[in-house]
Amino acid sequence: MSTVAEQIESKILAIIDKRGSILFEELLACLPESTWNQVFIGMDSLSRQGSVCLRRRGVDYELRVPPLVEPQPCLMSIRDHGLIGTPNDLQHPHCTSYAI
Repeated sequence: MSTVAEQIESKILAIIDKRGSILFEELLACLPESTWNQVFIGMDSLSRQGSVCLRRRGVDYELRVPPLVEPQPCLMSIRDHGLIGTPNDLQHPHCTSYAI
């Protein structure tokens, strides 16, 4: 049996696999049965696992499928954007790096 968090992560992955990419606010609209916090935690967890890449888009975040090309370092988590925790603790090999 999967936990609520695992179910949300699975739904997020299914949406991203189907669409290729999605803004966080749009993702929230696709998951009306989930709270903002549940979707946010799922997004962060998937990013840390390397299952999705995050890219800042103004005040929003775009979630996308990691590219299947030669890996390059990127910021792995929203933690690195200073929203939670401490920065510079995680790097992910599948996303293109960017500055905020």
